[in-house]
Amino acid sequence: IEKVFDRFLSRDIPVPGKDFCDMSKPFGTPFEEWSIVNCMLPTHYYPSFQNNVYERLTACIAQQLFPSLGMIKDYDQLLNKRPGKGDAIFAWHQDMGYWPGPKALGVEETSTCTFSLAVDDSDIENGCLRYVPGSHNPKVLRVHAPLGKSREDSHALTVQVDETKGDTVRFAPAKRGSITIHDEYVVHGSSGNHCEDRQRRTYVIAYRPREVVEAERKIGFTHSHNDAINWDTFQDGESHRILRERHETK
Repeated sequence: IEKVFDRFLSRDIPVPGKDFCDMSKPFGTPFEEWSIVNCMLPTHYYPSFQNNVYERLTACIAQQLFPSLGMIKDYDQLLNKRPGKGDAIFAWHQDMGYWPGPKALGVEETSTCTFSLAVDDSDIENGCLRYVPGSHNPKVLRVHAPLGKSREDSHALTVQVDETKGDTVRFAPAKRGSITIHDEYVVHGSSGNHCEDRQRRTYVIAYRPREVVEAERKIGFTHSHNDAINWDTFQDGESHRILRERHETK
């Protein structure tokens, strides 16, 4: 896994367009200046990577967690926080902010198992995951806003986390080879990498019910950042879709 991961990072395995980007900076930022290297859909672009041991194990766990839902792989993603990049901040968000909601898909089910494999030791110093515990319980999407002027500028979204209003923040350090699991509604993100001599590589795989994945594909959503159908176009009434619709009608 590590060897293939590094081939993506070095661009030895090519990934087209916006599927190879920096999740903390605008599209078009020179590669040498990137802080969070993001590679979407690695097993799509390098099929030999499919069915690796991590994929097999997480598929089994997802099925155990939701035995009646027919969980299948929805997408995968590689992330690397480069050493000494204090600005390698993955903004607070809920995964559902990036995905089409039930109104857009015509499917009420949203259950998700997202696994993050620590390819390196992950801790507070190099920007481990952090969560807002309990934020998933209402199963409500908070108001998201784009980090850039539009999705043409940057793919990233963010939500407000306010500890003065009851939000608490919990860090989730992970030793190399261990995983974290979260659902589709928990608010999470990560801070920058303040360690000058350590990177933080993470391999993400998400599983969702087959009917959800099929509904996503039916509307043209594959989780590729190159998709024309994406978080700013879903017809589900969420605020960061509505804001674009209002802007375009002015």
